[in-house]
Amino acid sequence: MQLLFRNIKWSSGIYRAIRNSSSDSIKTSRLRNIGIIAHVDAGKTTVTERLLFLSGATRYVGNVDSGNTVTDFLEMERERGITIQSAVVTFNWQNHDISLIDTPGHVDFTMEVERSVRVLDGAVTVIDSSAGVQAQTFTVWRQAKHFGVPAIFFLNKMDKAGSNLERNIDSIEHKLGVKVLPVVMPHYKDGHLHKLINLLDCSQLVLDNNKEQWTAIEKKSSVFDEYLRQKETLCYGISEFDPGFMDNFLNKHEGDVTKIYDEDIRAALRKITIDRKAATLSCGTALRSTQSVRPLLDQIIHFLPSPEEQHPEIIKLMGQKFSGLLFKITHNKRKNRNSYIRIYSGSLKTNSSIFNTNQSRVEGPLKLFKPWGEELEPCSQVNEGEIVVATGLVHSITGDTLLQSEQVASEIGENLRGRLNAYGDLGESPLHIKKHISEYPVFSGIDAPEPVFFCSVEPPDTKSTHDFERALQNLCKEDPSLRVRVDNETDQTIIETMGELHMEVVKHKLVSEYGLNVFVGPLQVAYKEILKTPSITQSAKIQEPLDEKRVQWVEMEMFIQYKTDVGKFKLKFDLGPECHFIRPDWQKALSEGCQNALHNGPLIGYPVHNVEITIKNLVASGGKINSALLSACAHKCLMDAFAKAEMTIAEPVMAFEITLPMGESSQQILSELTRHRAAITNNATLADESHKIEGRIPLSECLHLSRSIRVLSSGHASLNMELEGYELLSEHERDTLIGRIKAGRA
Repeated sequence: MQLLFRNIKWSSGIYRAIRNSSSDSIKTSRLRNIGIIAHVDAGKTTVTERLLFLSGATRYVGNVDSGNTVTDFLEMERERGITIQSAVVTFNWQNHDISLIDTPGHVDFTMEVERSVRVLDGAVTVIDSSAGVQAQTFTVWRQAKHFGVPAIFFLNKMDKAGSNLERNIDSIEHKLGVKVLPVVMPHYKDGHLHKLINLLDCSQLVLDNNKEQWTAIEKKSSVFDEYLRQKETLCYGISEFDPGFMDNFLNKHEGDVTKIYDEDIRAALRKITIDRKAATLSCGTALRSTQSVRPLLDQIIHFLPSPEEQHPEIIKLMGQKFSGLLFKITHNKRKNRNSYIRIYSGSLKTNSSIFNTNQSRVEGPLKLFKPWGEELEPCSQVNEGEIVVATGLVHSITGDTLLQSEQVASEIGENLRGRLNAYGDLGESPLHIKKHISEYPVFSGIDAPEPVFFCSVEPPDTKSTHDFERALQNLCKEDPSLRVRVDNETDQTIIETMGELHMEVVKHKLVSEYGLNVFVGPLQVAYKEILKTPSITQSAKIQEPLDEKRVQWVEMEMFIQYKTDVGKFKLKFDLGPECHFIRPDWQKALSEGCQNALHNGPLIGYPVHNVEITIKNLVASGGKINSALLSACAHKCLMDAFAKAEMTIAEPVMAFEITLPMGESSQQILSELTRHRAAITNNATLADESHKIEGRIPLSECLHLSRSIRVLSSGHASLNMELEGYELLSEHERDTLIGRIKAGRA
C-alpha cells in the first residue's frame, strides 16, 4: 500500500523513519508516549523539530519562522508561528519508538492540551529561561499532575539576556511545587553562554564551535573540575529521594562521585522521575544549537515510563483484550472523520469492529493508520501502548472508551463489581476506571472547559445553510471546547469559544476548509446566571394524550440548591428506600431536561451554573412512558423554580502577568490597568531589574487590553492571562449589565 506525502518534498526520508519505527519487534517496554508542553513562545515546536532531525526522522530542521515544520502544518499555524492543534509524530531513538505530541501553548487552546496530556505516559516541559514559569506553564503542569504524568524539564533560550539557572530552578520549585535535579548545566564565558555540560556522560557542547558536537570532557581541565562539583550536587540531590542510592554514595563510596557509575545515577533518576518525586532539568538553546537538544532524546527513553510502567492496572484488568480511549477527532479534505485512539491494552486490527462502552454501541469496521503530522500511513495492526488513527467510527466522540466487544465489556464490568470505591472508580489510578450507568467500564473522559466568549455567526446565504450546519457539527466534534447553540429570542446561531484567537481559528476554518464566507458578529463575554436563593423546592406535573380516552403523565418534586463545587450542575436522586433503581434511559431523559432548562437563565438568557438538583419524588403513569415527557417535566420544574427564585450574574475573571524589560516605566501600564478595573496583587522589580505586574481583571475589560499594553510599552512588554474563575456582580453592576444587554436586543 503506497504512502502519500503530497505536501512534503522530503517524504521518502520520513517514510523510512516511520517504517523503521513501526516494526512489530518493538516491545511495549521500548515505547514512549510523550508530549511537549509549555507556555506559548517557549519554543515547543522548535524543540520538537530538533528532536525529529536528530533522530533521523527528517532530513532538515523545520523552522517556525520559515513555515516548514512537521507538527505545525495548518495554514494559520504557519502564518502566525504558533501551535493551534496538537500533532502526533513517531520516530525511533536507540531502538525505542517515541510517539511525540506537540501541543499548543496559548490559553485559548487549553482543551487541546488537556486531551493530549490525557493519553501521555510522560512529558517534556519547555520553559523560556528568560521568563521562567509563566501562566500557561502552570496550567499545563497542573494538567499533567492531574493525570499523573511524569515530566522532565528543558530550560530553553539559555543564551538569551536575562536567563539565569538558579532563578529558574527557584521559579519551578516554588510555583510548580516540584524538586528539580539539573543534569545538563550551562557554562559561561565573559558573561555569555559558552558551553553545556552533560553530567550524565561527562560530555560538553561548545556553542561557539561551528562543528557543534558533544565531546568528552578532558580530565585535566577546569571544566572537568566544574563537572565533578556539579555531579556531586546532583548525587546529593538524588540521595534525598532514594535511600538505596544514598547508602551507596555516602556510605559505600564516602561521597566520592568518581566512584559512582553513570548507570546507577540514571537508574535512580528513572525511579525518582516515574514516581514523580522530582524532575530532571536540562539547559539548552534549541534555535541556536540543534545539538543542545540531543540529551533530551536520551532522557526521554531513560527517565520517562513505558506504557506498561505508567498504567499497570489497565494491563492487569484487561489482559490481552483490546481497550482504548478516543482522544481526538479531525476531518480530512473529503470531510471524513479521523479518530485518534490511544491503545491501553491488547491489539487492534484493520477491518475489525469495537464496542463503545459510553454509548453501548458497536462501531466499525475500522481502517487503521499511523499518524505523522498531517499525513497518515495505512497499517494492518497496532498494539498496546500505541497511538493510531482510525476511520469508520461514526458515532463515537472525544473521551469515549473503546473495548474489544460487548462480551468483553460485560466481563470486565462484572470483574469490577465490588472493587469500586464510593465514587464509582478504582481510586488513585490516573485513568480512573469507572462503571458507566450502562454497567460497562469506562475510562474517565476529557473535561471540556466552559467557554468564556460568544458571538453570532451566519452563513453567507440561505443556499449554504445545510453546509453551514454540517460544518459547525464537524468543528464541534473536533473541538469539545467549542459550543454551538441557537438563541431562542433572535433565532441566531451562537458560537461559544475560549477566547478571541479561538474565535478567529473557527472563522478561518469555516472559510478555508468549508468555503463558507460567514458573517461573524461582535465578540461578547459569556456571563453565568447564579441562583442567589440558597435553596428551593419545586413540584411539576405534565401530561399528554395517548388517545381519546387515555393520557400519560409524569409528576416530580425537586430540591434545588446553589453549590460552588458541582460545576454547571449535578443531578441526584433521593427517592426513598422503596425506590432503588432509575432506568438509564430515564436518567438520561431527566438530565437532558435539566440541561435544556439551565441553558437559558431567567434574567438575560445566560446559562445557569452551580446548581445541585435532587429529585425527591418521581411518579409516572406507566413504565412505557415517552422519555420526552420526562425531559419536559424536568424542564418545567426547573423553569418554574427559577421564575420565583432570586438570581444574580457572575462574570469571568482573568489572572494576568505583565513583564517589562529593564528600564521600561510601568506607570502608564498601571494607569491603563486601573482604568480597566484591574486589581493589582504584585508590582515588583525582579533580580534582573525587569518589572513584573500581577493581578486580576474582569474578562469584559480584556478585549483590547493586549493591544493597549503593546502600544504603551512600544512592544516591549509581555502579557499573559488565564481564566481564574467567576465573581458575582454587585447589584448595581448586575442591573447595569441587564439594562445594556436588553437595550442591545431591542
